[in-house]
Amino acid sequence: MRGRMALLLGLAMLPAGAIAMQVGLNAVEARQAAFEETLGRRALQSISVERSAIDELRELLRVLAASPELRESGVGDCREWLGGVVERYRTIASMAVTDDRGFVRCSVPAAPSGFRSRNSALRQRAVARDGFTIGFVEYSALAQRPVLAAMEPIRNDAGRRVGFVSASMAIDDLRELLDRGRSLDGARAVIVDLDGRIIAQSSVDRSRRAPGLPTVEQIRRMIGPEPAFIEVPHGNAVVVPLHAPDLYAVMSWAPDQSPVRRWAGLAVSIAAPLMIWLLAIGAGWFAIEIFVARPLSQLESAARGFARGEDVMEGPSLASAPDEIRSLRRTLAAMAKTLRGREQRLIEALSEERALLREVHHRVKNNLQMVASLLNIQARDARDESEAWGLARAHDRVQLMALVHQRIYSSGEVRALRLDDLAAEIARQLLQSRGAQAKDVTPKIDVGEARVDVDRAVPLAFLIGEGISAALDSLADARGELALSLRQDPDGEARFAIITSGQAANTPSPSTRLIDAFARQLGASVGRTPGSAFALWVRVPPAAHNSAAGQSDSATRQDHTQQQAGAE
Repeated sequence: MRGRMALLLGLAMLPAGAIAMQVGLNAVEARQAAFEETLGRRALQSISVERSAIDELRELLRVLAASPELRESGVGDCREWLGGVVERYRTIASMAVTDDRGFVRCSVPAAPSGFRSRNSALRQRAVARDGFTIGFVEYSALAQRPVLAAMEPIRNDAGRRVGFVSASMAIDDLRELLDRGRSLDGARAVIVDLDGRIIAQSSVDRSRRAPGLPTVEQIRRMIGPEPAFIEVPHGNAVVVPLHAPDLYAVMSWAPDQSPVRRWAGLAVSIAAPLMIWLLAIGAGWFAIEIFVARPLSQLESAARGFARGEDVMEGPSLASAPDEIRSLRRTLAAMAKTLRGREQRLIEALSEERALLREVHHRVKNNLQMVASLLNIQARDARDESEAWGLARAHDRVQLMALVHQRIYSSGEVRALRLDDLAAEIARQLLQSRGAQAKDVTPKIDVGEARVDVDRAVPLAFLIGEGISAALDSLADARGELALSLRQDPDGEARFAIITSGQAANTPSPSTRLIDAFARQLGASVGRTPGSAFALWVRVPPAAHNSAAGQSDSATRQDHTQQQAGAE
């Protein structure tokens, strides 16, 4: 019971446990979201220097592209313009002004006359976008090295594009810029293009384990207008737009706490609600154990004691039990006392009934024996042999009835009799009553254990007795063997057979009609084998096979059959 109550309590509190667990998971998710948001803001603040440099480069190109003097100046003046800009901005590696077909008008450093710039991917994007474009160039013919190049379209007064003004920044200068910023925030920084390729990255401190970087495929999936968070080996990384959609910065930091502490915090966040739920279940189970389970167990023990007829004292568990359970215990005690009184009265009434029934059967047996004695006296004074024979058969039948009633009161049973003992006694009694006429008849009795209802004992005893009488009548010279066998199936069906060996008499026995009458009364089937001295098989179904209507008429048929037996 305790296990089932604990299970029910756990199921009842399962929604609360699920809510508590969800609260814990939400807390973990909120903590992770706050951490990612903080890391994103930190990354945006960390690349402010790089972003300012790119914004400054863009503003410079925008101003130059919008300058009429640059559009209208000759090659020499154009080169002077660009040279002044390069001297002012030390991070610029090269600058150039090209027409729309890519031929260089002027550049710093100077390009050969008629030099045409390579149709790079950056130039193709700038032409397609028709706006400011920045990207990585693996090798710049002007700067003679890898650069980060930017292009701004030049337009005429009609707004039509007539060329580009471009500037580049050496990758080494860009890396130096990254290192200078990382000395302040301690992060590892990488600048990538829109294809996820690394353009420049900060130097790695070999004295300690540096945080890892996302793969190119991961960077491509994370590129977007908003910062994107990802876990990397030995740290956490954020991809933020540096100049979308051309440049992005990847910032990675070593974890601010060890993995053990991080997982411990996660476990606490999840386990704390679970522990609260388990403690609630434990408290509920303890309350049920103290105020319900133990009192009910004590109440059950008391009920068992009441069932055994014992007077059970109130235990300590019941003394501290709720009033409802204590009231139930008092009710059970009163009920047990009432039931014991009723049971005692029923036992006394049953004992009286049994005594009365035994007395009735005893008196009926005595009366029947008195009648049998009178018939025996009358048979000795009979005028002829036929009258004596009829009185002797009547004497046998009365004795048979007396035998049944004697068995009933002597056994003490009022519902069932041992049919096997009764059948064997009937055979011995009938052989004894024949006296000298049956002295040469050898009985062979083979009976198995069988029982019969008291209500059916008399007709069944008559059926067996008439069968044995018919078998004795069938022996012409009163010499031979008389076999009686009896068996009962587990379902209650009784089967008996009476067979004789010897010379058969020609005179039919008057018991034949009585055998059929008693068989009909019991619903039994009768079989006979012609050609032998005597062979009778009878199958008596159990009492449950009789219909209710048949049982209601059984007493009438029994009286009629017994009257017929008396007439015979």
